[in-house]
Amino acid sequence: MKLLGTLCFLALSISLYGQNSPARPKEGDEQFAAKLNKQLKLSNSEIQRDISGEVVLDFRVNEHGKIDSIDIVKDLGDKISLRLIDILKRSGDWEPAKKSGSPVASWVRFPYKVLSLKESANSTMLVKAEPMEGMSTFIEKFYKNFQYPPEALKAGLSGDYELNFIVKEDGKITGVKLKDDPGYGVLTSAQRALNRAGKWKPATQNGQAVQSSVVVPFKLNLKEFRTHI
Repeated sequence: MKLLGTLCFLALSISLYGQNSPARPKEGDEQFAAKLNKQLKLSNSEIQRDISGEVVLDFRVNEHGKIDSIDIVKDLGDKISLRLIDILKRSGDWEPAKKSGSPVASWVRFPYKVLSLKESANSTMLVKAEPMEGMSTFIEKFYKNFQYPPEALKAGLSGDYELNFIVKEDGKITGVKLKDDPGYGVLTSAQRALNRAGKWKPATQNGQAVQSSVVVPFKLNLKEFRTHI
């Protein structure tokens, strides 16, 4: 049987004290991908010709969580992109993106990969780790629990950073690091906020829980912080 696979690049971006979060499927990435795979079927002719490659769509999720515009960025032909568009239109409401806590319209880039017969035979189904309560709730809790370090305030520190950590097979977080750590207590504050932002579901490979790496980009915005004090 020829397998299909989705690649959902729905980037997580935390702007502290601005609280930006991306649009996401209400049922979660894993369930959304499974539903999409179930509904998109290749014809016998497409399977025999071993159609493979990537379809890329851009779509707009409005402030009410409705998909109201879809553009084809890259197509495979054979009307696969049109079938994907039809499925997306019937996929239900999304959680809209948020800026400063309010829902806003945003664009989502959605790459969808159709595997070749060889790739299907060699593929392993890997599902990434994700927060138990969903990404939007995680972002809100991270934001609420992050305290701007006094040393960073004195130094006028702002900028973009990446928090790296491991989610173990049992969902526990370990090995927390901050890429290009500027010091000033930023890592300690970020780690405390991470620990208070909720539990994680581990990644799975072929249905089995596995250890995986997670990267969370976030922004220190001193100007926005000072408007909240």
